[in-house]
Amino acid sequence: MRRQRRVQVGLAAVIVLLAGVVGVQLAAAVPAAVRPSPTPTAIDWSLVEPGADASWPVCTPPHGATRTMPLAVRPAFVVVGVNDGLPGTVSACIRRELRWADTATGGSSQPRLSYYVMAADPWTKPERKWVQDPSWPSSNVVEGRQVTVPAAFASDATGTTCSGGHAERSCAYVYGWMMARHAAAIPGLRDPSTHRFWIDVEAERTWSGDLLFNQAVVEGMVAAFTSPPSDGGVGTTAGVYSDHSEWARIIGPLRTGSTLDRLDQWLAIGPATTAEAVDALLHDWPLTPNGRITMVQWVDGRIDRDIALPATR
Repeated sequence: MRRQRRVQVGLAAVIVLLAGVVGVQLAAAVPAAVRPSPTPTAIDWSLVEPGADASWPVCTPPHGATRTMPLAVRPAFVVVGVNDGLPGTVSACIRRELRWADTATGGSSQPRLSYYVMAADPWTKPERKWVQDPSWPSSNVVEGRQVTVPAAFASDATGTTCSGGHAERSCAYVYGWMMARHAAAIPGLRDPSTHRFWIDVEAERTWSGDLLFNQAVVEGMVAAFTSPPSDGGVGTTAGVYSDHSEWARIIGPLRTGSTLDRLDQWLAIGPATTAEAVDALLHDWPLTPNGRITMVQWVDGRIDRDIALPATR
């Protein structure tokens, strides 16, 4: 979940707005009201403490690496990754990082603790390298409940019914639902239904070339996280994490009516300064026409730091 460079926002916005659409319905053109809000002038950003995020590299060396990553000291808030770098897996660092979350100082508009979960197409070669036999639905039933797939993800052959095909958009949606339910059920998590889950959308090599398929995966995750327990969901809130370049290549222009459009967004900008992160938080374009950037991640040495607006008084 680390970015190597910051993508120029103007170019990324042009890519998102002007990219050709093949089989994807382009949402309404971005209105002027979508532009980032003016800079709040009353905030002394030198007094705003950043948060931080961490996951499996903190206690388990990355594949091929020989050293682990450090944890930030007394961050304002913490985002804990629940997977071992891949969808459907479990990080060995959860208990340690939840103890770390107890050191969060607060004072931010973000909660002291939230989670993030990986998303991908499990049938790509990079994903199969580590998980050779991924969990994949053969029907619309998850944990005894029927998952209703949006009509936008129907196929000519089976409609919105998942029959187990690896390229079926309906199955991709149900898979997303399964991965969200799996993440929320990981042992040791604190009250998943009361903590936000951020959905990590990055590394385009681990995604399908079918943008609607990719949207189905993420929409399925959002639906599972935000649906009430009475409907088989987790009953919490969700947001998305990405940068402009990878979001454009993986998700692209949203289908009409996509539930991804109005989600809160956690924007990654790669190696940067605190001032650059604040500027991105206040002035960068959101990933979707009606989205809102509420948090920005930057890489500070070997630590992922995050900035958000301070808590309102």
